[in-house]
Amino acid sequence: LTSTTQPSHAISAIVVSLVLVALWPNLISGVQQKHEDRHQEAEDIRVSALTQIAYLSSFTIHFGAQIWMTFVSGLALYFSLPRHTFGLIQEILFPKYFTLGTGLSTISLISFVQLRRSTRPELANRNLAHWDSIDLLQIAALALTAFLELFVRLYLAPPMLRLMHVKHRFENRACIGQEVGHFNGTSNGFLERSRHYKATHKKFRQIHMTIAIINMLSFTCTCVHLLYIATRVTI
Repeated sequence: LTSTTQPSHAISAIVVSLVLVALWPNLISGVQQKHEDRHQEAEDIRVSALTQIAYLSSFTIHFGAQIWMTFVSGLALYFSLPRHTFGLIQEILFPKYFTLGTGLSTISLISFVQLRRSTRPELANRNLAHWDSIDLLQIAALALTAFLELFVRLYLAPPMLRLMHVKHRFENRACIGQEVGHFNGTSNGFLERSRHYKATHKKFRQIHMTIAIINMLSFTCTCVHLLYIATRVTI
């Protein structure tokens, strides 16, 4: 089952379903409706402490993980370890990093929507198109972050890791792979003559670069929401 794309499609459907469930009341509702029960209105205004904890913890953990993986761990290991050793470490960290990011981004998105409904009860029955533009921007940023990381985890990371193993097999035959840092294979005659290796290396670099760009886009979306939080925190 894991050798097919069906599990990936199923996971994607589950994540999208969770987001739709959270946003559904505001996708189908019309204009704002009046609350007849004042007690119920008071309950709506009350912000759940559990939701706040879920929102703040998921966002801060996600932001910290992005900082660590993008600017600390990845660079430190790349310039310190042999390439093959670094690749084996990334094989373990990559799926977990993007899985964690997808889950945390989804939690942040759902809890953010719930908190906005709690702090502003008039939004509970208002169509999403009539929300404030700043709130819609945050929803879009969080949703895009979750989508990008889910896409990388399910559709880009697996083929990149498979290509990495193919590269490693070629390089092991040529008795290389213990270099630290960048290596393009042009200095080795065996690899230079292998069309299969060059095609594999090129495809690997393309996917790896795509993942790096998507990761930076995801980080940018996170920074957009961080700015939103920073402008509203008062100590």
